[in-house]
Amino acid sequence: MKAVSKIVLAIALGAAMGSSSAYAFEDKPKAEKKAKKDKKGKEEAAVAKKNFSKEFTKAYAPAVDAFNTKKDMAASKAAIPTLIAAIMNEDDRNEAGVYAFAVGRATSDTALQLQGIDLILQSTSTPAELRPPYHFQKGLIAYNAKDYPTAQNSFVEAYNLGYRDNSAAIQISNTFSLQNNTAEALNWLKRGIEDTIAKGQTPEKQWFARAANFANKLKDKQAIVYWGKELVKFDPRKESYHDAIFNYIVYADLDNLEALSLLRLARKTDAILFEHEYRSYVESADLKRYPVEVLAVLGEGFAKKVISENNLTFSEFKKQAEARRVEMGTNWDADEKAALASAKGYQALLQGDIILSTGDFARAKKLYEAALAKGGLIDKEGLDQTDRALTNMAIAQYNLNDLAGAKATFAKITTPKRKGVADYWMIYIDQQLAKPVA
Repeated sequence: MKAVSKIVLAIALGAAMGSSSAYAFEDKPKAEKKAKKDKKGKEEAAVAKKNFSKEFTKAYAPAVDAFNTKKDMAASKAAIPTLIAAIMNEDDRNEAGVYAFAVGRATSDTALQLQGIDLILQSTSTPAELRPPYHFQKGLIAYNAKDYPTAQNSFVEAYNLGYRDNSAAIQISNTFSLQNNTAEALNWLKRGIEDTIAKGQTPEKQWFARAANFANKLKDKQAIVYWGKELVKFDPRKESYHDAIFNYIVYADLDNLEALSLLRLARKTDAILFEHEYRSYVESADLKRYPVEVLAVLGEGFAKKVISENNLTFSEFKKQAEARRVEMGTNWDADEKAALASAKGYQALLQGDIILSTGDFARAKKLYEAALAKGGLIDKEGLDQTDRALTNMAIAQYNLNDLAGAKATFAKITTPKRKGVADYWMIYIDQQLAKPVA
């Protein structure tokens, strides 16, 4: 019996996959590839082995002739109710579904396409390997019709049956997002990224930005930190570092000195993009404490025209920082000698912080090494500042071009907030180490 089956897989599992959806697809389903590779004789033989009923065969012959030979879509569509009424067994049901879907696809009739897929999935004779792509295809049709609950259920069914083509988990994420279920949208987006990596492929950069956005929407601090790091790993643009760094500062509730350690990375990555962020840098550094660094940062902002010296606030910051720099002087030999002579390391830490802010990194590193060797890094509030010393020593090492040493020092940090700061620095260091030597 001449059948429509030999052309249906290419139509049903190929063309529909190219339908518009949230993301463009490149992978063709395995079923389509297999169908195209099969020889005509083998296809005919496979169809011949099916156990079609006499009633169905009688109704099917004119239907398939109208579709395959005459290309009469009106007659093809009109034959479907008769064809369905003639179903007597599971092979009949499968073939009727295949035919209905092919006609529905050819005539852009989505209801008919869904009817055809449902018949195929209802049939126990439908091969197991074709069920996942048919479920996924049903999801695509529903998605494009804006029936997101149906799309979600169909995509999930396909995924649970092992379907991983066409970024299946990403599509599921989209359906949850469009139904305002952000938590599930994020869960499936994470799964989609992991699936892509597991296949040896590179996830799309936009997926990480989308995940970070979901995390922010959920106000989930742990997710915000996680996706901020993933974002800069896979998309290390200044905009990515900007979003990750400033979100972390807010959601990790960093104090000024903790924030300063991360703002120094923002400065390295050119990720300070807005006027209020320069104000934040000045506040974190404290122009009375580190005026040299404040002046350097303001100078960068003025040069980029992100901030203006005509702005009263920033012109006053500059004026006060310049006065404080003169007041502090530049000769810290006596202070450094006293800090190194102290039995405890806290004085060396304080002096190292001042020197680090001036850009004398070798001298600062020496002071941090002394501070860590002496110990006793307890501040006036009784808090251990060991991780602060490690953070700033690592920053000094980085600026001395000792990237491996800086990473090793950052890796020693254990307190949660500063460990988060260190993690971002280590990601950045890894990216610098991966660059080809000039």
